[in-house]
Amino acid sequence: MTVKSHLTPAVLAGAIGRRITQSLLYVVDLTVFVLYAMRSWGGRRGLFNRASYQAVIAQMIFTGIDALLSVTLLGLAVGAGITAQLILLFQVVGTEADVVNVLTSVVALELAPLLTAIIVIGRTGSAVAVDLGNMKLHREVEGLALLGIDVQDFFISPRLVGVGLSQLILAVYFAVIAVVSGVFFSALLVSFSYLKYLVAIPLAFDPVALLGFVVKNLLFGLIIGGSACYHGLRVGVSPTEVPQETQRAIVNSLVLIFLLDGMMAVTLL
Repeated sequence: MTVKSHLTPAVLAGAIGRRITQSLLYVVDLTVFVLYAMRSWGGRRGLFNRASYQAVIAQMIFTGIDALLSVTLLGLAVGAGITAQLILLFQVVGTEADVVNVLTSVVALELAPLLTAIIVIGRTGSAVAVDLGNMKLHREVEGLALLGIDVQDFFISPRLVGVGLSQLILAVYFAVIAVVSGVFFSALLVSFSYLKYLVAIPLAFDPVALLGFVVKNLLFGLIIGGSACYHGLRVGVSPTEVPQETQRAIVNSLVLIFLLDGMMAVTLL
C-alpha cells in the first residue's frame, strides 16, 4: 500500500507564493512604519525639542561611541587580512590604478558599510528590540501614551535618526581604519613604497560613488533602527515574545541590508 505525497507542485507553488507575499507585505509595513516615524520627526515639534534631541544624542553615544572598540578591532583585522592581501595581489597582477580602484570600491565602499551594519545590528538592533519589547510587555508604552506622550516622537524617531547617523559615521571610520592599516601592513611586509597609496586613494573616490555610500549607510541605519523598533513594539503579553521578536529583528535586518546592498550595486554598475 502506497501513501500519496501531499507535496504536489500546486501546494509547493502556493506555499512559495504565500511566503513571498508575506515578505513583501512585511517590507511595506516596515517602510510605512519608518516613514510615519520620520513624519513625526518633522512635525509640530520636530527633532530639535529638548527631549528628542537628548534621545538622539544618547542613541548616538550607545550606537557610535560605545561601538568604536569593536569597529576598530574589526577594521584592523580587515586591514591585515583583506586590504593588505589585495594590495600584494594586485600589485603583482595589475597596475597601481587597479590597486587603488579595488581598495576604494571593494574595501571602502562595499565591505565597510556591510561589516559596520552587522556590528550595529548585533549591538544596537538587538538592544533596541529588547528595550522596547520589555517596555511594551510591562505596559510602559501604553502608560506613556495615556499621559499624552507621542511614542513615535519620543521613542522611535530619535532612535532612527541616531542609528542612521551613527551607521554613516562608523562606516566612514571603519573604511579609514581598514584601508590605512592595510596599507601600513603591506608596507611593513614588503616595501615602504606602498605608502604612496595613502595619497592616491583619497583622490580616487568618485563623487557619485560617495553619494551612494552616504545614502546606503543612512538607509542601512533606518532599516536596522526601524526593524528593531517595529519588532519591539509587536511584543504582546508573553515574556517569550521578547527574544522571538528580537531574533526576527536581527534576521530581517540582515536580509534587508544585503538585499538593498545588492540592488544598489546592480544599479550603480
